[in-house]
Amino acid sequence: MQIKTDVLVIGSGMAGLTAALAAASNGCQVTIAASGAGALAISSGCIDLLGQFQGQEVSDPWEVMSKLPPTHPYALLGCQRVAQALDSFQAILSRRQAAYLVAQKDGKKINSRLPTIVGTLKPSYLIPQSLDSSKLFSARQVLVAGIEGLRDLSPKLCAHELAQLPEFSQSKFSTTLLPSPFSQTHRGLSSLDLARRVSNPEGQQWLETCLGRFAGAYDAILVPPILGISASEHLVSALREKLHCHIQELLTIPPGVGGIRLREILVNEARERNIRSIENVRLNRSCLSGQHCEYVAAHQEREENLRFYAKSFVLATGGILGGGLWTTPDHITEELFDLPVASLPEGQARTSPDVLASHPISQAGLRVDSCLHPIDAQGQRCLDNVFVAGRSIGGYDPADEKSGFGVAIATGWHAGLMAAEVAGLESRS
Repeated sequence: MQIKTDVLVIGSGMAGLTAALAAASNGCQVTIAASGAGALAISSGCIDLLGQFQGQEVSDPWEVMSKLPPTHPYALLGCQRVAQALDSFQAILSRRQAAYLVAQKDGKKINSRLPTIVGTLKPSYLIPQSLDSSKLFSARQVLVAGIEGLRDLSPKLCAHELAQLPEFSQSKFSTTLLPSPFSQTHRGLSSLDLARRVSNPEGQQWLETCLGRFAGAYDAILVPPILGISASEHLVSALREKLHCHIQELLTIPPGVGGIRLREILVNEARERNIRSIENVRLNRSCLSGQHCEYVAAHQEREENLRFYAKSFVLATGGILGGGLWTTPDHITEELFDLPVASLPEGQARTSPDVLASHPISQAGLRVDSCLHPIDAQGQRCLDNVFVAGRSIGGYDPADEKSGFGVAIATGWHAGLMAAEVAGLESRS
């Protein structure tokens, strides 16, 4: 079976979806081929641009961006193109009526600091309205509300740890356990179960009634991510208005309710732009003619000869954890195009003794130029109609920098634009 398209995006995580939307915005016929949903579906839904640099928390990511090494994806693109990608991404969110916010101070766009279920504060740049903490730090009485049967959140632990932070030196924390909206025979709960429940009128009434008993005594109430399974500015605003209290979600562990909300937004936008998506397919072979890719092939259940012909390709299959790179004790490889991976010097340890430190292996990935073409160790372009986006690129540590989705959006958007440009040139030739 043969599938023909202008641009083929390989991967459907944040980078892949962003690349597909960018290419479609330039009038290309776009197809996404992916083996899974990517890390987006288990994330918080926040867009971390640059939250940490050299072990220190970052307030203004744009100020620090100019200090990054030249091989970092942000340095390759430049601040202006990173900002353009984020603006385009925000425009999509606004069109889908999803309220995402950026904090500001003295006229500068800065990171927000978001409370987590373990009582820490995490910096993030572009955040949904349900996580807006602008009123939290001035609250004097704060309630941390758990739910019976939800083991992901210990209200006492969260409240105790937050109370130790200097940002809350003037705040008093209390805790409560809300009754479960399900019967006693229901299995252990997840935030996803509760978010689905609150998406219907009965669940909203349950939450409003439970929190209404406390709202008058507290300036802010912190809850798990349960304010609906879909992004809903109306639901959050209505709850805050009815209770006359700041209600805010906590960042928590997977399943990522916020990530599911954001992925739904992007998938719906892709459908409206007629982007074709083919799932559960693992591409494992490419046909190259010199520096030009003709097609990629996949093994799919009951379809062993599936071929994707495209004028240009975007590789957004992720890093080692996402399956885009394969590692052995001696080597790290990219198998679809057999592209050279920027790995570690021989003899260098792959990991750090400090589990929370930056690990050298985290920076492994493909080398790219400023156009996001894959290049070799000498800086020579490997393929002229293939572009790389997201975690497939090396030269940065998203976990340590807190830059994962920021890099995914910036590189995904521009990889999509470059792929569309190449596809357009080929169509006219």
